[in-house]
Amino acid sequence: MTATDTSKQTTPQVTLSADWTDSSRQWSNEVVDVTELPSLSLLVHDHRGPIEQLQQSIRHFVEQRKQLELFPNISRTFSLNYRRAPDADGNWHIGIAAEIPPQRKAAINAGKLAEGFRLHLFGAGEYARLRLQGGEAGLMLAAQWLIEHWLPQSAYEMAEGIVLFERLQFPPFVEPEQALVDILVPVEARI
Repeated sequence: MTATDTSKQTTPQVTLSADWTDSSRQWSNEVVDVTELPSLSLLVHDHRGPIEQLQQSIRHFVEQRKQLELFPNISRTFSLNYRRAPDADGNWHIGIAAEIPPQRKAAINAGKLAEGFRLHLFGAGEYARLRLQGGEAGLMLAAQWLIEHWLPQSAYEMAEGIVLFERLQFPPFVEPEQALVDILVPVEARI
């Protein structure tokens, strides 16, 4: 696929999350494809703080998601990585998000959001995609490889935007070893 040809969408290869923790393993560029994401309306809850408190933010997000009827079978699930590392105090800024499908937009826009929640519109664009199965173990290492190793060797450069993690399958709906995540890095054709 060329930098401007997105008509040939493929199903990405699946790599095992734990395999990314093996620093001696060499990865083929074939594990990455480039996909076009449509514009996305998202309900976002921002976690700002230590990673140890992320589960509390996730629980709050799940409660609000249920109240707004943004169930995973009709609403895609994302994590938004605003920073690649914690700040000097060890705090992270991670967004937890659910897509707002067209049939729920009017009701959600008309209501009052709970404290700590906001609406965000992501514009359409191209994303380098790397698919992992099996949990969080190698997630950040795989994202780092995608940005620092795959991207410089590709026909793309990083575009303005946020690195997304689309949670395709996740507990409690599947066993942890069946969890499936797409790492999505915004890209544009290298000039």
